[in-house]
Amino acid sequence: MAKMPMDEKAFDRSEYRKADRQFRLAEQELPQDAVSSLAREVVRRLAFKMPHAVKKEDLPTASDIDQLCAALLSEKDSAADQFILSARRDGVAIDAIYLSYVAGAARRLGEMWDDDEISFLDVTLACGKLYRIIRGLRHVIAPGILAERDEWPAMFALVPGETHTLGIEIATDIFRREGWDVDMMVGLDHDMLVDQSDRRNYRAIVLVASSDHMIEPLTRLVLAIRISHPLAHLVVAGNILDHHPDILDLVGADAMIKDIETAVSELRHVIEDV
Repeated sequence: MAKMPMDEKAFDRSEYRKADRQFRLAEQELPQDAVSSLAREVVRRLAFKMPHAVKKEDLPTASDIDQLCAALLSEKDSAADQFILSARRDGVAIDAIYLSYVAGAARRLGEMWDDDEISFLDVTLACGKLYRIIRGLRHVIAPGILAERDEWPAMFALVPGETHTLGIEIATDIFRREGWDVDMMVGLDHDMLVDQSDRRNYRAIVLVASSDHMIEPLTRLVLAIRISHPLAHLVVAGNILDHHPDILDLVGADAMIKDIETAVSELRHVIEDV
């Protein structure tokens, strides 16, 4: 990718703020072990984004990674943002920003966490900052992530651990009768579901959950899918909506489908709006 200065208009401030709000809300409403699981998810999903075609001159030095980690751990909330945007303005290719700087920082944070060099609070704040940065850069990192995936209208997925399959089966059947070519994922664990979702470029991904205790796995799933599907519209459906009126902010989704009667028209609107 050619070296170009960072266009401020390419930075998605709305998604940046949404990601920031999501992490802050999760820290307030979820138990510590659930928040720890979310931080681990961000670290491992970003840490293994390895560079392939990044030019040697664009690769960060160990000092660069240390500086970025220091910025992520800094009390100054915008320090990491300024570091990344400064590197982009200096001409560092976006592939290197995402695959080398962000991934390298995630690996280093994971190592520091495992070695007890940083606290749970430190790593949670740092992971929240990393996540909001990649959400802000979603439009510029998306082409590299989604390259060679065929575009598909939608995927319906049952949140891992959920056992109520009737609703998603009925919804899938209705959509297919309406002429939609959609994929349905049922009975998969978290990693299998994310791996399956990575095979196509879905315009919308509908995550279905009924039980109240599905909040943590649903939130973790949204984080993982956001990293592998930067532009997909994420929709929550199922009885879980009855228990959590603030669910979109908490799990970081874009929309909800409350009933099967209006599902087709609502999802059509979502996809046309993507």
